[in-house]
Amino acid sequence: MSLDAYGWEPFFERQLPGPPGTETGRVRLATARRVDVFAADRTVPVSLPRNVGAAAVGDWVLFDPKKRIATKILARRNALARNRPGHAAKRQVLAANIDVALIVAALDRDLRPRQIERYLTSVLASGAAPLIVLNKADQCPTSEEVARMLRDADARYPVVMTSATTGQGVDTLQGLLPERGTIALAGPSGAGKSSLINAMLQSQRLATASVRSQDNRGRHTTTRRELVVHPNGCLLMDMPGIRELYPWSTPEVVDQVFPEISGLGQDCYYRDCRHESEPGCSIRAAAQDGSIDPGRLASFLELRREQEELRRSVAERHSGAD
Repeated sequence: MSLDAYGWEPFFERQLPGPPGTETGRVRLATARRVDVFAADRTVPVSLPRNVGAAAVGDWVLFDPKKRIATKILARRNALARNRPGHAAKRQVLAANIDVALIVAALDRDLRPRQIERYLTSVLASGAAPLIVLNKADQCPTSEEVARMLRDADARYPVVMTSATTGQGVDTLQGLLPERGTIALAGPSGAGKSSLINAMLQSQRLATASVRSQDNRGRHTTTRRELVVHPNGCLLMDMPGIRELYPWSTPEVVDQVFPEISGLGQDCYYRDCRHESEPGCSIRAAAQDGSIDPGRLASFLELRREQEELRRSVAERHSGAD
C-alpha cells in the first residue's frame, strides 16, 4: 500500500524532505515512548525519544528504518483535544489529523444531550466534521423520538441510529463516511464504539465487553487509541471512553454550538454581558419567556465559563514563560 492509503496529502508533503535515509509513517498505536506506524509496505514498531516529543494516534512521523527510532513528528493538520482533568490548562491531544468525528452515545441508558454538546465543542474546535451516532437503538423503544429531539435541537449535524448487535443503521452510517479520510469514534465508555467498528469491518477486529448490569455504565474496554483500515479505504480510530470531557476549545466555538442562544447576546444592553444577573440581558429574557431551552442555556453558560477560564489560564502561562 502507498502512503496515500493512510491519509498522506500535500500538507504533509510540504514538510519534507527529512534527514537522509528516513522513512515516513502514520501512527496507528501510541504509548508514551513507543509508536507503531503504517509505513508504505509494512507496520513498524518505532521508539520515540523524548527530544522528539509526544505523538498521538493519527500523527505522521519520520523514522530511521534501521534503528527504528523516530526523528521528527510532522506538524498536524488538526487535532481533537481536551483539557486534562485536574489541570488549569494542560492540553491532551486525543486524535491527530482527522476528517470526521463520530460522537457515539448509547440508547440503553438515559441520553445526555449536555454530554453531546461537550463533544461537539471539542470536534468543532478541531475542524473535523461531527456526526452524531445513537448506538444500541435495538434496546430503546423510543429511539425515533430521541433522534427527533436531537435533530430538533440542532439540525446542522446528521443523527444516525445504529445497533452494532443487529446491524440496524450500520449501512446508513457507512454511506455517510468518506471513502478517503480518517474517522475518529468518540464517546463515553459503554457506548459501543468498538462493537460499531467491528460491525463496519464485519469482523471481530477490536475487543469488546458488556456494560455493568447494575447501572448500564460502560467498562473501559478500549484502553488505547488505535487506527484501523476500513475496506472502503477510510481509516477508523477507536478511542477510550471519556466520562467527563473538558473541551480544549474557545468561547467562540461554544457560540457556534449554541447559535440560537449566542445570537441573542448581540441584543443585550451591555456589550460584555455575562448573561447572569445583568439588566437588559436578552438571553435571560428569552429563557424566562420559554424561547430557549433551559437545559441548553445552562450548558451554554457552563461551557462558556470553562472556555473563558481556559483562555485566561493559557494567557497567564504564556506571559509567565516570557
